[in-house]
Amino acid sequence: MKLWVWMRCIPALMVMDACLATCYAQYRVLPGKADSDGCMPTTPARVCLGATGEAHCYAPPNDKHGSSEKEEYTFGLEPKAKAVGRFNAQELTLFTAMFSGCGSGTLTHLSLLTVRDGQFANLLPKVELTEQSEYKFWSFPQVSSLPILVTADFIWDFDSMKKSNYSEETHFARHRYTISLYMFDSKSSQYVQAARYETTKKYPGLDNVDEIHVLDAERPAILAKLRRSVPSQ
Repeated sequence: MKLWVWMRCIPALMVMDACLATCYAQYRVLPGKADSDGCMPTTPARVCLGATGEAHCYAPPNDKHGSSEKEEYTFGLEPKAKAVGRFNAQELTLFTAMFSGCGSGTLTHLSLLTVRDGQFANLLPKVELTEQSEYKFWSFPQVSSLPILVTADFIWDFDSMKKSNYSEETHFARHRYTISLYMFDSKSSQYVQAARYETTKKYPGLDNVDEIHVLDAERPAILAKLRRSVPSQ
């Protein structure tokens, strides 16, 4: 299934005919292919500029893992795109796509896209979040003119689980979380990780809640980290 999205653009900044012909460009969100069971992606999802063709598409890169790094996470499921801000008179588009190994765990790749020379360009470093995570874009104009990405992802304490004979710290139990902040760096014209820390408090997992809610509770600590990460003017 194709998802059509309309994106406002500035014709002078684009080289695609579709953008030169109108002040609105369209892009398509295309899911990847899956295996015969329909749960494991075999090709990545894509977001493509224009009404047709595949010359101007972006796909999240596969992520190698395992001791031999011969296995790969392919982010092909549940692709979504939405505008989260503006950059150089263009929309910033968040593009997400998910990997599943047909089990209880998933991994979602986040890309923050702008258009450069008629092609999508990802401004984020590698950002991948599990099924027990939360992310938000916060606006702090006094710190950055672009939205700040804040993420929370669970920490699975396997040692604690073993000590409790697998009765505590199970997959969807309460966990501590890793908080990461990503800010735009004008020198590199990319987002960089500005701060990172681990919570001291455990928060409910999916055994007890339908969605993970960590960031609002951690907001005071996050703001303190943010202030320390930004040089005084």
